[in-house]
Amino acid sequence: MKILLVITKSEIGGAQVFVLNLARSLKRSGCDVEVAAGDGNYLFGELQKDNITFHYLNSLKRNFSVLNSFYFIYDLYRLLKANRYDIIHLNSSNTLIGAISSFFLTKRPKAIFTFHGLSFLDKNYQANFFFKMLANFYYKLLLNTVDQVVFECNLNYKEVKEAGMVKNAEVIYNGLDEKEMNFLSEKDARIYFSEKCGLDLTDIFLIGSTGRLIYQKNYDFLIHNYLRIKEKIPNAKVVIVGDGPDRENYEGLIQKLRIQNDFFLVGELKNSHQYMKGFDVFTLSSRYEGVSISLIEALYAGIPILASNVGGNTDVVGNSQDQLFVLDDFDDYISKLEDIKRNREAIIKFNASLKQRFSLDSMMNHYKHLFEELNK
Repeated sequence: MKILLVITKSEIGGAQVFVLNLARSLKRSGCDVEVAAGDGNYLFGELQKDNITFHYLNSLKRNFSVLNSFYFIYDLYRLLKANRYDIIHLNSSNTLIGAISSFFLTKRPKAIFTFHGLSFLDKNYQANFFFKMLANFYYKLLLNTVDQVVFECNLNYKEVKEAGMVKNAEVIYNGLDEKEMNFLSEKDARIYFSEKCGLDLTDIFLIGSTGRLIYQKNYDFLIHNYLRIKEKIPNAKVVIVGDGPDRENYEGLIQKLRIQNDFFLVGELKNSHQYMKGFDVFTLSSRYEGVSISLIEALYAGIPILASNVGGNTDVVGNSQDQLFVLDDFDDYISKLEDIKRNREAIIKFNASLKQRFSLDSMMNHYKHLFEELNK
């Protein structure tokens, strides 16, 4: 069975980690798997280590345009025609239109699309009415061109089904391989962050997060409310691992609030999960999510979580209300944070029982079974 996984960008990110892990595990199970993506070096470099064929598609761009879309349809068509895949697996909103490419082939491969969060469709996505209407039309039209739709979490599936865009779909949780997750000890990770921040963080209550610095991740919520957090937890500081287009705005806001010695943007780190044990709590303030890879990494790191009650965050923490806060509600956030500080060990023990739901073997087996059923 020959499989092509397609994603918009090759940079470091949750969806890219998903594609990388799925490609590796499918290859180890005996599948012939290849990956196609646009700009970025991370995914290409990692796939090379496993001798997985990578196709760079210049037509794949994060910013949507009609011209690029037609270029991508043609680009993907040429790739499909030359390689005769049995399955094409599309993994981002901009790749969904690629399903049209297969209709020009004599032998059409089966097409699967996975929602990694709802993006434009999410109720918390900020856009005008006209844009939202176009996004709804885009998905309603193109979801009918794929053979199977997959969601990462139950809430996303429920919302799209209620909107009448899909009738039947599958929910397959993202998964990670615990054997390949090499965490630094709490002490060593804390030393690393101390050096990175230029400050001794030994006796600090460290709130941490990893993610792109973009609107979706809602890090401005943490920045705006940091001084209120410090009122309740005087030794609290925040470290955000990641980069993105909102970095300059966030740095300006941090300077304006004079919290540059308390709130640190340390940039993008390869294999950032290995430093997670240095956090006292992992927080995710997102406005919308699928199933966050970094949240699963926090489960495996054995640290408490405090996440907004959106998308797949609820699934990852097993609907533990102790680790969920109402989006943008600071009073709920600080109340839960103080509870976590008091009950840290009990929460860590509870989270340990959830890890198996998000194993790489489970994820790969579900996808492989799906591919095999479609390929009959």
